[in-house]
Formats: sequence, structure tokens, C-alpha cells
Amino acid sequence: MLTEVDETIVSIAGNEEMEVLSLLTEFSDNQLSFEQQQVSMTRGWLELSKQQNSCMFNKIKTPERLEVASFSHYPITIYPPLRLIVLAKNQQIFAQQLDLANMPANTQAQIGVVKDRAYGEYIDQQITKRPHEFYVRGGVSSSNKLIEMLKAERVLGVIEYSEVVDAYLRDNNKSLDYISIPIRHVEQPIYGYIACSKGDKGDKITAEIDRVMAQQSFQEAFIRMHDDFFGDAEKAILIPELELLFNLR
Repeated sequence: MLTEVDETIVSIAGNEEMEVLSLLTEFSDNQLSFEQQQVSMTRGWLELSKQQNSCMFNKIKTPERLEVASFSHYPITIYPPLRLIVLAKNQQIFAQQLDLANMPANTQAQIGVVKDRAYGEYIDQQITKRPHEFYVRGGVSSSNKLIEMLKAERVLGVIEYSEVVDAYLRDNNKSLDYISIPIRHVEQPIYGYIACSKGDKGDKITAEIDRVMAQQSFQEAFIRMHDDFFGDAEKAILIPELELLFNLR
């Protein structure tokens, strides 16, 4: 398993990733096993094409990625909608809902995003259309670096999940007085899938992952894992989504 340490959807909780992989191994009767190799996000996609038995965790499906990788049928994770994270003292700069197509004055190059990360169709389009509005950070641990830059007031905001920020602060024994601002047109949960190398080996791994995830016993354990991880506000959105996804309602 190629782990991109700068992909923030993964960095919400390393323990959660390991728990999902353990679930897959357990319910496959050990037909699946995973060894982690840390790489940057950009290098991860390159390695996927070179190593025929490689997979990546928590990948958003895009037309471009479907051309180079075999994706699991079911999402391996589900997360609340992305938000703009800003310091509480700077809340007045932004409206109650951020419109990426009509950004506040004096925010050029002040909104932090991770290089090569897929944020979903709408946000990706806005970043492409208005690159001057964003500060793009690449390399290993980019998400954590952006949170550090926000804390140091070197950027005004970061597009991120609140859980990512909370996990970073908790793991590093730090505090930050911040708020999360909803983003216009970004209201749906985000699904992350397992993406494996295209070809016979990668396709067989994906097929086995799909077989395991189709089991009701796995699905119930998977939902319990998410129920244990998220707070009440997030669970109110995510658990019904998962139950519908697995036809358990």
C-alpha cells in the first residue's frame, strides 16, 4: 500500500487507515495483506504504474485517474464536506459561506491547498480557473505544513476537513482557535476509494477488495468503525450515507 503522507484525507487518522486495512485482511480470510510504503502524492501515482501489485488508499475518483488505476467499487472511507479553515480572529474577512468564484479582496495567494490533491470536481475547477487565489504547497506532509502556516499567519485560510486539523493539533499537543466556513457548492460527503495498479495483478487485488466489501458482516463492521471515529454532527450525515450505500436501510 503506497501511503501519501501529504494526502490529507489519509492524515485524518493513521490509526483509522490501519483499522480499515485490518478489516479487509480479516474478512478476506488473509487473502489480502498490505505493507505500507510512504511516498509523496505525486510519486505515488508514478509508483502505481511501475509496481503491478501496488494500491493507494483514499483516492477520489476522477476521469484522469480512472485511466491509470483500477478503483474499488465501494468507497473505503467517507468524510464530511471540505471547509475553509481560518483563524477565529480573521472570521470577519469571509462571509458565512465562502464563494470560491467571488473571493474576498486581498486574499490572493492566501488560501492554502495541497499540490496534486483532488478536492472534488467543483473545487478543482476553481483552483484551475483562479490559480492566483491559492497558495499551493507540495512535498511530504503538505497538509500539516499548511496548518502550521495558518497557525503562523502565513496564509489566511486552508481548504481542509475540520477532523484533519483536530487530529494534527491533538497528535502534536498544540492548540488553534479556528473556525470552519462552508464552501458554496460543496455540500456532499467525500468518498475515498482504493486505487490499484492497472493490469492482471492490480485487477485481481481490486476484485478481492470488492468481494470482501460486498459482505454484509464487513459492511456492518465498517459502519461501526466510522461511528466510533466521528463526532455526533459528522455521524448524522455520514452514517445514513453509508447505510444507503450498502443497502442496509
